[in-house]
Amino acid sequence: MAKLTKSIIDNSHPKQKDYIVWDGEVKGFGCRVWPSGKKTYVFFYRKPQTKKFSYLTIGIHGNITVDTAREIARGWHGDLARRIDPKDQIKDDRIKDQQSISFEEYFEIFRQKYILEKHKPSTIDRDKNRIKKYILPFFRNKKIGEIIQGDILAFVDSMKHAKGNCNKCLILLSTSFSQAEKWSFREKNTNPCKGVEKFPDKKMERFLTDQELKKLEDSLTFWATSSKSSPYTLAAIWMLLYIGAREGEVLSLKWEDVHLDDGYLYLKDSKVGVRTIPLNNKAKQVLKSLPQQEGSPYVFCGRKPGKPLSKIETTWHKVRKLAGIPDVRIHDLRHSFASFALKKGVDLYTVSKLLGHKNIATTTRYAHLELDHLKKATNKVAEIFS
Repeated sequence: MAKLTKSIIDNSHPKQKDYIVWDGEVKGFGCRVWPSGKKTYVFFYRKPQTKKFSYLTIGIHGNITVDTAREIARGWHGDLARRIDPKDQIKDDRIKDQQSISFEEYFEIFRQKYILEKHKPSTIDRDKNRIKKYILPFFRNKKIGEIIQGDILAFVDSMKHAKGNCNKCLILLSTSFSQAEKWSFREKNTNPCKGVEKFPDKKMERFLTDQELKKLEDSLTFWATSSKSSPYTLAAIWMLLYIGAREGEVLSLKWEDVHLDDGYLYLKDSKVGVRTIPLNNKAKQVLKSLPQQEGSPYVFCGRKPGKPLSKIETTWHKVRKLAGIPDVRIHDLRHSFASFALKKGVDLYTVSKLLGHKNIATTTRYAHLELDHLKKATNKVAEIFS
């Protein structure tokens, strides 16, 4: 068997089936000739542990020379002599290369393969600033495979001024490291965020009083009649107040999800999955008053044609300022919906269903409101006693 040369390979013509021209110098090394005319260098061997046949593709003839391919095969023979499987070695080398890339390089992979695929547009938009302002500046040049818990603790220490953002960043970081393990960018069971405590979460729950509700409604009416704000933005705020839905659920609402005659919204992709939201008469009036924008499937339309409303913060700040409630956040409208429901005697289980909580335990944060209602009720009963 002759030593493989460029001339021999060039003169090996394609046949109906692929075949291999073997090298006479390095056992298992050859060039596979495909029916298409493509020629690839290969190396066949027996696995050192199981003795089963296996092979590796070295490269394409023309992209790599026969002498270079032969030297690669010769090196693999050396690995086999030391009972090292070349495939395992290649895999280990590739993993080492992956684990040596910078966090910034890895995070772009994580963004493309996970964030853009799994997260909702509203979540992506909220996280974008945290990534740019906090996460990347701290971890940018560190190697993804070498980040340890001490680095995470140092990050947490640097975020004492922004505890809420720090907790959100930790959730995102933990997910990114878990995915890094799955994709072999880190060793298994090495998530450095595991065991790192978040800052105590301040449950900021602000409820509108009856007087504040009246001022808020007056403010919304003023901005609606002054024509200084988008009717879609104001309508979105009305809806948040009237049905207690999440902001993302309202802003992403499509007309196909609206069933006015039957009085409900059918959301196929809410935070908790498929969800049905009943519509009261006030919510129905809001939806009936809204014009459907041609070419847009969304109920609350944004400035860009065919796109949904993405932010209502600017208008909300104006509305709440005029109403004299500058400390009320948009999410507090959801809390207030629960508060008003309990004041009217709606039980905690039903409120849980109206809010779309997966577990009634989440709704128990409002239990003290129900207790207040029950106290008033028992005092009314007490009036009949002498």
